[in-house]
Amino acid sequence: MNHILLLFGLYFIQGLPYGVQTGFLPVYLRSKGISLASVGAFKLLLLPWFLKGLWAPLVDRFASKASWLRGSVAAMFVTCLFISCIHPDDTVALCALLFLFNLFSATQDVAVDGLAIQLLDGAELGAGNTAQVVGYKSGAVMASGLTAIEQTLGWTGVFAALAAVYFAALLVLQGRVKDGECTSPDGQTKGDKSARDDYKGHQSALRNVHAEVMNTEGTVWVAVFVLIYKLGSHQSLSKHRF
Repeated sequence: MNHILLLFGLYFIQGLPYGVQTGFLPVYLRSKGISLASVGAFKLLLLPWFLKGLWAPLVDRFASKASWLRGSVAAMFVTCLFISCIHPDDTVALCALLFLFNLFSATQDVAVDGLAIQLLDGAELGAGNTAQVVGYKSGAVMASGLTAIEQTLGWTGVFAALAAVYFAALLVLQGRVKDGECTSPDGQTKGDKSARDDYKGHQSALRNVHAEVMNTEGTVWVAVFVLIYKLGSHQSLSKHRF
């Protein structure tokens, strides 16, 4: 259960950047008179999430999951501090820092997924998946609601509060996750090399499932339909919000 709570917390802070950029920032920027087109362009800064597969092998091959995890969380802590110190009208600096925020968060995602493989046994995979989805969504929803406290804390206070959350997470990681190894539920120590071997086995199984799904008649059309539906749903919600 402790492992599930740890993963929930890690996925929670991972969802914060998405909630900031899709919930808090659009409302805040629109309240300052920024056009819808400009607000929409900010979504391009989520690009690291679509490209994280390019550097995911580096996270798997070099250093430990704990090192990548602590490094990415520390980087998000520093990034939030920098954002709290700039004026939101400084668009260039804001875009650069938000891009880095998403880059570090996407890297954290890769490291957390690797850590989950180390921590969980087969019986805990269902609970681990629940922690992933609920934790991420909870973080995104909470960050979306930062508009309510921005009126009291201001721009600086909001991002200083986020920095405090990441700093607290960093302290937890320092005590709970060690470099190069992690304690599994049965009390045995599992190193990164062992985890990589398990990961390769999971990858092989996933490739087989992927091939089977893609060879099923109608899969591509269903995927296209879901994509169009999600885009249309998200656009309608955005128009309703603004």
